[in-house]
Amino acid sequence: MAKKESTPLNLNSNNLPGGSSQIDFNDTEINVSVDQELVNSLQKELEDRRKENREKLYAISMNESLLRRYEEFVKEKAEWNSTEALGVVEVYKQIQRIKSEKIKDNVIYMGALPVEATHYFLNKVKGFGVEDANNFIELYRSFDQVLKDVKTDNQIVQDLEKKLSAAMQGISLG
Repeated sequence: MAKKESTPLNLNSNNLPGGSSQIDFNDTEINVSVDQELVNSLQKELEDRRKENREKLYAISMNESLLRRYEEFVKEKAEWNSTEALGVVEVYKQIQRIKSEKIKDNVIYMGALPVEATHYFLNKVKGFGVEDANNFIELYRSFDQVLKDVKTDNQIVQDLEKKLSAAMQGISLG
């Protein structure tokens, strides 16, 4: 295939209607107004929300037999790779804490990170047969709704981060 030669396009100011061959960025003024009160308010709100999320405990429906299956899953069946081992160990510690405190009214309480880690490890599960499937579904359902609550709380933090970033640049997101 023959190579096609290109011809340069001459863009001098005579060829462009009202055009110029130069752009002067020094004459352009950018007027950005930062509302420092809004920035301070959003920083405080974000800090408070992050602290609240770190300390928040989520209620998870669980009876004694499901807790035993949960413990067995984490202890013997949770598939991990590399540093994911830290998540398995931390979740196992949480289960031991829950066992020592006892289940009250078929509810246990966990922070966001163990909930997210548990859900992550549950999503890697493979099994065989109906009995495994039913056991898995029961455990999965206990964490599925709670994970939605965790994600909602995390989304609120992300939205605040965006608003703060915009406010620091003098942009309003509404």
